Amino acid sequence: MGIISTIEASCRDCYKCVRSCPVKAIRVTGGHAEVVENRCIADGHCVLVCPQQAKKVADGKGLVRDFLLAKQKLAASVAPSFVALDGYSDPGRLVSALHKLGFDYVAETAEAAELVAREHLKLVAEAEGEPLISSCCPVVVNLIERYYPQLIKYLAPVVSPMIAHGRLLKAVYGADVKVVFIGPCIGKKDEYRRAELQGSIDAVLTFHELKAMLAEEGIDPGREEPADFDRSGGTARVFPTPGGLAKTARLNTDLLAEEVLTIDGLEAVIDFLARFEEDKSGLRLVELLACRGGCLMGPGLESNLGLYNRRQRLLDYARSRRPAADKPMPGGESPAVKDEPEGSFLLTDYAKRKLNIPAPSEEAIRRVLSQTGKTKPEDELNCGACGYNSCREKAVAVLEGMAEIDMCIPYMRAKAESRANLICSMTPNAIIVVDRNLRILEVNPAAERKFLCRQDQVVGKDLQLLIDPVYFEEALRTKKLVTGEVAYPAYGIVTWQAIFYVETDDVLIGIFVDITKEHEQRERLALVKGETLTKAQEVIDKQMRVAQEIAGLLGETTAETKVLLSKLIKLIKNGDGSIQ
Repeated sequence: MGIISTIEASCRDCYKCVRSCPVKAIRVTGGHAEVVENRCIADGHCVLVCPQQAKKVADGKGLVRDFLLAKQKLAASVAPSFVALDGYSDPGRLVSALHKLGFDYVAETAEAAELVAREHLKLVAEAEGEPLISSCCPVVVNLIERYYPQLIKYLAPVVSPMIAHGRLLKAVYGADVKVVFIGPCIGKKDEYRRAELQGSIDAVLTFHELKAMLAEEGIDPGREEPADFDRSGGTARVFPTPGGLAKTARLNTDLLAEEVLTIDGLEAVIDFLARFEEDKSGLRLVELLACRGGCLMGPGLESNLGLYNRRQRLLDYARSRRPAADKPMPGGESPAVKDEPEGSFLLTDYAKRKLNIPAPSEEAIRRVLSQTGKTKPEDELNCGACGYNSCREKAVAVLEGMAEIDMCIPYMRAKAESRANLICSMTPNAIIVVDRNLRILEVNPAAERKFLCRQDQVVGKDLQLLIDPVYFEEALRTKKLVTGEVAYPAYGIVTWQAIFYVETDDVLIGIFVDITKEHEQRERLALVKGETLTKAQEVIDKQMRVAQEIAGLLGETTAETKVLLSKLIKLIKNGDGSIQ
C-alpha cells in the first residue's frame, strides 16, 4: 500500500484532492479518487483538504507497538517543530512522556541537522559558481526526481537530517537499536522506505500519531516531570523555519541577500523550478521547502497556533536552550557533533524517477474534448471544477487513465438540465411549479395546452389565476404527497394529479395526467351498465308474470280434473252405474 490511500466509502466525488494536488497524482475511477504512488510526491496536502477525511496516511503506530512488545531497544529522533504542538511545548515533559511510553533514548533531530548544514556549506564552497539546491525536504526531492529530473545535477547529494540522525544514533547506541523519527512530515514516511536509505530509520510517526499513542496509554506530557534529551541539538533547532538551513550553515539569510534564496510553499517552489535556468544566475544556495511556513506547518502537525506563534515558540526555544558550545566558532565554522561517525554517511545519490508517458496526439485530445461538448476553443471554460487547470489538461488526463469524462461538472449539469428540459417539454402530462407563496414559477408546454395559457403570461402570477390552489395548499401544509382525481370544468378536462413539496428548493410541483377520455369512457360504461340492468329487470318481471299465468292455468285444470276423477271413482265403487 502507498503512503496515502483512499477510503472509498467516504470519497464523495468532490475532486478537491485533484484540485489541491500540485502534480495531479490523483486518479479518479468509478467516482473515487485514489493516489497514484509513482506520481505522488508525498506532500500530504490532499489529506488536509479532503472534506470527508477519505484520505488515509500509512500508519506508523502499529510498527512502533510491535517494537515495544518485542522489547526492542528504541531511540526517538524528535524534530524541533514539536514546540508548535498545543500542550507539548515543554521539551523536558515530552522527553519524560516518551520514556514512559517505552523509548530508551530520546534525542533531538536538530543534532544531525548541524551535520547536514555543514555538508551543504562545504558543497556550496566547492560548487564553482553553480547553485546548490537543498535536499533536506523529501517532498522537494521527490518533485525534482519525478518532474524536473534535468535539475538533479543541482540537487545536493546529502541525506536529510532524519536519515543522518538515524545513522548517527545507530552508530552511538548500536546497530540493533530501532530508531523512530517523530515529526510533522508525511513525506518522511516515503523517504525512509527508499531502497538506498533503508536501515537508517526503522519507523516514522507524525506528531498526530504520537499524540494518539500517548492518549491510548493514558500518558499526559503536561503532568510528567521534566527530563533532559539524551542527545541535544544546537543552532539547528531553527531548521524547521524557512531559511533555517542557511542560518544553521552561518550563511547570510537577509531578505536582500543575493546568493541565498529561500522558497517555501509548493506552488512557489514549482514556479521557481520551472524557471530555474532563467533565474539561477548569481545564486549559491537555494533552500526549498514544500510547506508554506516550513516544517512548522507540516501536515502531520495539528495545532491551533498560527504560523507566527509557532515560529516565535521555536525561536524562543532555540534561544533558551542554546549552550555556549552551540555558538558560532571563529571563522564561521559549525561546531562538531559529539560521536560523529567517520566516513561519508551524509552522502547519497538521487536519480531520475520520471514516468515516460507518451504525449497524446492533438486528434486524440480533440476527440475527448468533443465528448463533453467542446468542439471549438471558446467551448473550453477552463473553470477548474474537475480539478485540472484547463479542459485540455483534463482531456490529457482522461487519455492517460487519470480522469473520467464525467468529471466535467458544467457539461454534466448542462446534460442533466437538457434531459430534464427534454422530459418536461415532451411529456404529455401538465407540470406546474409554484413557490411557497403559490406564485407560478414555470409551466411546461402540456400545461399551456391543458390550461389554455402561455408561460410568459402566467409566470409570477398567483396560481388561482389558473386553478383552485386548495390541493397545493394542502401539500405545502402537510409536506406530503397529495393525489386524487379532480375535474376542471372550465377547461373541459378531468385529471389525476399529484402535488408534492420539494424542501431543498422550497417549491411545489404539480403533475396533472389528463384522464378526460377515460373518465368519459367510465361514464358511458356506467350508463350501459344501468340500461342493461333495467332491461334485465324488465325481462325478469315479464318472465315472472308469464310463470304466474301459466301456474294459474295449471291450477284450474288440475282442480277440474280432480273433480271428474273423484266422481268416476265413486261411480265405480257404487257399481250401479249411477253417480251420486
